[in-house]
Amino acid sequence: MTAPPRDEAAVRKEAVAWYARLCSGSAGDAERQAWLRWHAAHPDHQRAWQRIEAMRATLRQAPAGIASPVLRARLASGGQARRQVLRSVLLLAGSGSLGYLSWQTAQQHGLVRPLLADYSTAIGRQKRVALPDGSLLTLNTGSAVDVRFDAHTRRVRLLGGEILVETARHRQGSAAPADPRPFIIETRHGAARALGTRFTVRQFDAHTQVAVLDDAVELRAAQAPAKAVILRAGQQARLTASAIEAPQQADESAGLWHTGNLLVNDRSLGEVVAELARYRRGRLACDAAVAQLRISGVFPLADTDRALLLLVQSFPLRLRSLTRYWVTLEAA
Repeated sequence: MTAPPRDEAAVRKEAVAWYARLCSGSAGDAERQAWLRWHAAHPDHQRAWQRIEAMRATLRQAPAGIASPVLRARLASGGQARRQVLRSVLLLAGSGSLGYLSWQTAQQHGLVRPLLADYSTAIGRQKRVALPDGSLLTLNTGSAVDVRFDAHTRRVRLLGGEILVETARHRQGSAAPADPRPFIIETRHGAARALGTRFTVRQFDAHTQVAVLDDAVELRAAQAPAKAVILRAGQQARLTASAIEAPQQADESAGLWHTGNLLVNDRSLGEVVAELARYRRGRLACDAAVAQLRISGVFPLADTDRALLLLVQSFPLRLRSLTRYWVTLEAA
């Protein structure tokens, strides 16, 4: 008996969500088995996953760690077939309610990297920093940190941008030497104390966002240090100088930028363009007329020109460029 077809948009979102989980670096055997059950449960699931794989082959930037016969399936070659795959999976147009994020707004989400920081990255670059205690920091584009370890505290000051934190306890488990010093990430809005964990911290002008990938993190606002909020794995929260917002479910793509990919699941074109703008110099924006198109897909962060080309090939869009440093996406 043939299974009734499933809603295409719902299946696409599920496929992208599974891709995010399997690429996160923390998926275990139980999650891989659950993915295999999902994959085998319906022909529509298999077709959606084949399109994800075709997209990965096109980008040539597949993250490691997803290895099964299904994922190594042969892909159709040829320009027309590739464009059809991209149209069906990478981008799917629709109406949306999220507002347009202009380039000016995106600029407000980052800071000019301080020249005197201990560690920093240029626009479009990432850097891994091994800390003296065995912990690991990964700095995202346009980010800067100061590191201060002393006899009492391990302290990292995020001066701007975004970092992925992997504590020694998380990386080495029981093999990590016991270290009684608290491990704290500070921003202008407050502090995040690691509780043997892996998490991301991104500093905006008005708030800091923390997303926990494993274990837990304790948050304290700068102006209300007596009140602590514990974030568990799979949660995220915004921290202002005076308060901590209620924890929410973390974005499924949290931390995946360190793989070199921007993974989006049903977000507006305006949001995607704003994120890509963080990884290139100059002005990148999209016209308000197309800013609310809904998008799911994977985009290479190290080559934003290629990411933009994928958008143009897959949608009725065009690029209007005054120079490489002044680019606008608009309706074709």
